[in-house]
Amino acid sequence: AAHQAVRAGLDQHRAWRHVRLEERRARVAATLDALTQHRELLALLLVWEIGKPWRLAQADVDRAIDGVRWYVDGIEPMIEGRTPLDGPVSNIASWNYPMSVLVHAMLVQALAGNAVIAKTPTDGGVACLTLACALAAREGIPVTLVSGSGGELSEALVRAPEIGCVSFVGGRDTGAAVATAVADLGKRHVLEQEGLNT
Repeated sequence: AAHQAVRAGLDQHRAWRHVRLEERRARVAATLDALTQHRELLALLLVWEIGKPWRLAQADVDRAIDGVRWYVDGIEPMIEGRTPLDGPVSNIASWNYPMSVLVHAMLVQALAGNAVIAKTPTDGGVACLTLACALAAREGIPVTLVSGSGGELSEALVRAPEIGCVSFVGGRDTGAAVATAVADLGKRHVLEQEGLNT
């Protein structure tokens, strides 16, 4: 199923990378409006799923929305002279900040012209992420969520040739395995591990 999702993500990517920036911006902005409209529900899901205190849950949602809006407002000089990747971006992130880390990254990657695939964190956040991604998909953003253990999904989400870049935020042990895999494959990557950035 994960391999099928990656192949479908590549098909989405091939179409999305040719969508003009103004349309991508409009779709991401509409997604941010939808996230804002459902802000309290998204925060409540974080409270229910991962036990975030109410204020921190609201802050997680707000940081995602505000952070992506900053990119929507100023994306042009950041992507000038650049083109989207050859394939979708695969996102693997820790469970504790589903909105301000994972959803933020996915929407910025999509704004830059890339389809995105993300693994739902094993320790929670599935309902919140599902709602956020459904709101994005409703606006035509090419987002895909997959669920399962990292060990089972790494072949598809890290090693698959269709993946254009791997974005990882999490612990050292898993991060080391991801770093080794992307180095062996010569695959583009963004790795943020406890205290280490590459």
